[in-house]
Amino acid sequence: MCIVFLMKKDTLLIIDTSENNADLLYRTNFFVPDPVLYIEHAGEKILLLSDLEIDRGREEATVDRILSLSDYHKKLASKKRKRIRFVDIVDEVLKDLKIKKALVPGMFSVKYADELRKRGYTIKVSEEEPFFEERLIKTPKEIGFLKDALRKTARAMDLAVRMVASSEIKRNKLYMNGQALTSEKIKGEINSELSRMGYHASHTIVASGVHSSMPHHSGEGHIFADKPLIIDIFPRSQDTGYFGDMTRTVIRGEPSEKLVKMYNTVLNGQKLGISMIKDGVKSKDVHTAIVEYFKECGFETGTLNGKQQGFIHSTGHGLGLEIHEPPRIGMGDEILREGNVVTVEPGLYYEKIGGIRIEDVVVVEKKGCTNLTKYPKRFRVKV
Repeated sequence: MCIVFLMKKDTLLIIDTSENNADLLYRTNFFVPDPVLYIEHAGEKILLLSDLEIDRGREEATVDRILSLSDYHKKLASKKRKRIRFVDIVDEVLKDLKIKKALVPGMFSVKYADELRKRGYTIKVSEEEPFFEERLIKTPKEIGFLKDALRKTARAMDLAVRMVASSEIKRNKLYMNGQALTSEKIKGEINSELSRMGYHASHTIVASGVHSSMPHHSGEGHIFADKPLIIDIFPRSQDTGYFGDMTRTVIRGEPSEKLVKMYNTVLNGQKLGISMIKDGVKSKDVHTAIVEYFKECGFETGTLNGKQQGFIHSTGHGLGLEIHEPPRIGMGDEILREGNVVTVEPGLYYEKIGGIRIEDVVVVEKKGCTNLTKYPKRFRVKV
């Protein structure tokens, strides 16, 4: 299936850092930690950079023209301007390019939008997410970046699982080399391993016991025996900017029959979801099928004892230069398209039992999907 994205005819304007703005990084292929001005106008991609970044930008940035911030600063200073703000320089650049109106992304700063409107510019906010819609269809090169991210994620996951598997059980808690095995210890090892491989991980989840029943609890304290441990790792490449994302749930000791049934139900629910994913499928059909399957297996979702329990999040989300990007696999109206890369991560969460989540990443294809995640799914682990 060939999807053609129509180029926006508007002049496009971004003021941001490419560390925070995936659209800017996508368009320029240039990491920069400070706010820069990016313009697409009359078929030309233009980037305004400081002296600190300009030489590197000329070598690395995939743009047509680079302007010097200091040159514009000198130009305004020659006009006896006592105070020169970044928005003054933006104004001067737009005047030089004879631009009067521009389309900006939804995350565009209100401060800059208001100031430019006061100066007579028409600033229109795009309704598209992401700003560059072609980001949703991954190229073979991008899929290669994602595969590499997932390989590195798998290495970090394996380190964590081996720590749990080789631990000793004492008084219903896990110990390693005579010391308590904690969430903090495992997270530290995961993050250090990823850093050595050129990846940055933040908010890594290693959640044991009751913490595993809260989907985004990062975990703290002792790792308990006979209780589920959710490990969710989502690092970003410091080279390409692309993310990996993987979740496994493991247990050291003996799970209850209820936990074994929960794990198998989530695993089969994930298999069901993956089997349904292909070009043209409605995301809510995938999500609904898993919800119904869980219900048939006796795992209800809803308010229990005053808390939301069961399958309380969406089935998945897009993955790329952002950890959460469209399309989302939930109750929305989004349709999966060939070339989308999405996670499939169903889960079940009950306060008195714990939580189970299993997550892989797949590429949507015309007649199915390919799973990019190459790491085993084992519940009970022991050396």
